[in-house]
Amino acid sequence: MSGFAELGLSSWLVAQCRQLGLKQPTPVQLGCIPAILEGKYGSVVAGCAKTGSGKTAAFVLPILQKLSEDPYGIFCLVLTPTRHGGPGTGALPETTCGHRHTRAPGRSPAQLQHF
Repeated sequence: MSGFAELGLSSWLVAQCRQLGLKQPTPVQLGCIPAILEGKYGSVVAGCAKTGSGKTAAFVLPILQKLSEDPYGIFCLVLTPTRHGGPGTGALPETTCGHRHTRAPGRSPAQLQHF
């Protein structure tokens, strides 16, 4: 398995990964990070993996890198199911580096389970 540097991440992000204890990329990170950085598929990338597999880092790391290169040249829309990224989960802060994050209203987890 390759390291984060081989995925095309900047050295400062690789150092941050190391400091956070992320030693090797997970399969979802191996699949998504290079594709996002290269702009494959028109930069529309979907990653599907189990909880705890590193999906958040798979999209956040390339977004941070692109923002560091050109803070005005990126638009990002991250969609997550209510059960994982909804209010109260803390998956994304409401504001980061002057950028606003919002959550679209939707069904509650209880409603989702009663189709």
